[in-house]
Amino acid sequence: MLVIVLDGSEDRIVLWNQISRKLELIEDLVIFSGRNRFTPVFASWPQNINIFSSVVFTLESLFECNCTRITLKWSHLENKDLEVILNNWKTGKLPNLTFLRVDSEIITDNGATILGMNLSELDGMVIQTDDGSKKATINTGHQMFFEMSIY
Repeated sequence: MLVIVLDGSEDRIVLWNQISRKLELIEDLVIFSGRNRFTPVFASWPQNINIFSSVVFTLESLFECNCTRITLKWSHLENKDLEVILNNWKTGKLPNLTFLRVDSEIITDNGATILGMNLSELDGMVIQTDDGSKKATINTGHQMFFEMSIY
């Protein structure tokens, strides 16, 4: 396991650039990025990634990622982003993914839908890929988080 605080300092950026090329050797990577706007470039990916203050982890990052488990705390992703993620997963993107959790204050049950359902309707739903090869259970709890377990 590797835990790194990306505070935007020059030393941390240099360190990140050095280790990011070898992340495939790491099983679990935990990143704390605080409020800084340094967006790490991933030259390789660990097996599991857990990012706190995941404003630095965008949809583009997610679709480039080949991690099996992804946890994004304090994310800026919202309902419409979750719709994009699920639609892409259903078509075969994110093939290595077995677990995704997104915690965000922007995920709401205020009428915005995901796959045509509000969060409470989506909670406990089982969805599958278009080719039927994988299934996922969705857990939305009581708002502000979205969890997808794939089997």
